[in-house]
Amino acid sequence: MTFDSSSPTVLGRSLSRRGLLRSTVAIGGLALIADLAGPASVLAADDQVATFTRLSEFLTGYELDPVIGGRFLAALGKRNATLSADLAALQQRIMQSGVPDMDGFLALTGTDPELMKTATKIVSAWYLGVVGDPEDAELITYAESLMYRPTQGILPIPTYGPGPNAWGPKPDSKI
Repeated sequence: MTFDSSSPTVLGRSLSRRGLLRSTVAIGGLALIADLAGPASVLAADDQVATFTRLSEFLTGYELDPVIGGRFLAALGKRNATLSADLAALQQRIMQSGVPDMDGFLALTGTDPELMKTATKIVSAWYLGVVGDPEDAELITYAESLMYRPTQGILPIPTYGPGPNAWGPKPDSKI
């Protein structure tokens, strides 16, 4: 067996050890830059979720899970291209009014109906656990829906069925 000491070729070009080392360092540097840029976007997303969750806590009056808040924010954003601007306007109105809670906000006069619509969508999402209209509804949470909070610890959260073999017979279809 003989060893060919000539440089290997890549795409018809000769590749030396020095060239290979340069390429490896360049790729490593790009990976490092991408890694450093990544946390900034993650921090920005975390800040958006935290802001949305705080706004949701004001609107609902409950302490809320930011993980679920992030899911609601993403689902609402898919259905509303101006969601960021709508949320900023709603938060600005709340801060300007100085009201301590949602009851105070509802008592305000002269609030833009679009802001109330945005607030209603957020509250509805948290209470129902669903975002969107029935034809395109997206289930975000079932057991953590706020509609179950008032009876938490007293009544169990209903399940989709009472147990195995609980379904009745299939109805006859006479179409």
